[in-house]
Amino acid sequence: MNKHEAPDDLRYLEAQSVRFQEGTLSGFRICTDDAQPLGNVDGVLISPMSRQLRYFVIETPGIFTSRRYLLPADEARAIVEEGRKTLRIDARMDEIHLEAFNASSVPQFSDDDLLAAMFSRA
Repeated sequence: MNKHEAPDDLRYLEAQSVRFQEGTLSGFRICTDDAQPLGNVDGVLISPMSRQLRYFVIETPGIFTSRRYLLPADEARAIVEEGRKTLRIDARMDEIHLEAFNASSVPQFSDDDLLAAMFSRA
């Protein structure tokens, strides 16, 4: 995670709970601008107080286990490809730095976080 952002400020929200015009983020793939697949959207890390998306949590399949990585939301502009469940990142594979994500390091988004987001002055 960004050294300027404390994990205490972030909350994990599952992809199926993230709604936008096309539905939810559940089942979305993430690809680079040069068509390299990064994985599937597992969720996001948000800051309830500032009401901002900070990271996409990307799950990459493995032989025996999958791994999760963080893609900083401010490093790349995501483009939803029309008609497909794909987020295309406006960056090439060699321009992206993914950090490993441990789910136990960030609390789940809660009702208290929702209230904090609703009434914050961000």
